[in-house]
Amino acid sequence: MAVARAPRRLALDRDGIFVLLAATVVTAALAIPAFRDPANLANVIRQAGVLGILAIGQTFVITAGMIDLSIGMIAGLVVVLSSVLLNGDATLTLPIVALMLLVGAAIGTLNGVLLNTLRLHPLILTFGMLSVLQGAIFTFTDKSVGRTSEPLSILANGDIFGIPWTALLLAALAIGAHLIFARTRFGYHLVAAGGNPESARRAGISVERIRLAVFIISGATAALAGVLLAGRLGTGYPLAGNGLELDAIVAVVLGGTLLSGGRGSIWRSLAGVLMLAVISNVLNLLGVSAFVQQFIKGLIVIVAILLNQPRGAQS
Repeated sequence: MAVARAPRRLALDRDGIFVLLAATVVTAALAIPAFRDPANLANVIRQAGVLGILAIGQTFVITAGMIDLSIGMIAGLVVVLSSVLLNGDATLTLPIVALMLLVGAAIGTLNGVLLNTLRLHPLILTFGMLSVLQGAIFTFTDKSVGRTSEPLSILANGDIFGIPWTALLLAALAIGAHLIFARTRFGYHLVAAGGNPESARRAGISVERIRLAVFIISGATAALAGVLLAGRLGTGYPLAGNGLELDAIVAVVLGGTLLSGGRGSIWRSLAGVLMLAVISNVLNLLGVSAFVQQFIKGLIVIVAILLNQPRGAQS
């Protein structure tokens, strides 16, 4: 039996984020000539690549009612490790990338197992993992080390027929994630477990397995983002992952995913990523300081959370 619909309101949970993104892009293109330069637009896409991959993984986690603060440091650890292990050797690119994905998945597995075993709040657990990984990075090095290979540099900075390789990688990953998210039993169970864990358990869904799976996905995507970031930087910069976890959360929430779980969309999360990338690019073109940009990001996430708060009954 359907219940009464809540009054319509401004929100980002449907198509609002796409409208905001389009309006922002058009406004920027009209107001700032440098923004619409093809080279600048390609750079916006490349900058969005790393955050987009992180946001895909975080969408799975947040939809499940969890949160993962360790992804920035997983990416940072991969930047350092991949640069040191590769040290410019192109022949090692595929084995090292595969190894880094395993490292990320292993850290995600550890997060999931500890969460299910110790029953800690994911915010506390993953913040602890963030600190552990940050300590590991700076124990290993406090300066840039090694260098990435040419294939990774081409992937991160090159293009084909004017389309950045980063855009193609992100699109392929997003399509696969969307199909898993929206067309598989796992995706349906994920939404159910995030929306109401107890009801999901009574329906025979293993909430613990869902939570373990989303942390593995989050760790693996963070590692992939780290590989791409290493290609962009060209070296193992130990501070490369700082703050990326918060940017990913902002993008996902901006895209309409509920922090309480039970609702999320890969495409809307990517729209949130592009929104942040465009805003950052515009602020950079205008010469706005990094501190002011951080302040603006904070305002964005507060407004996004307010707009996405459930109000009234839903059908």
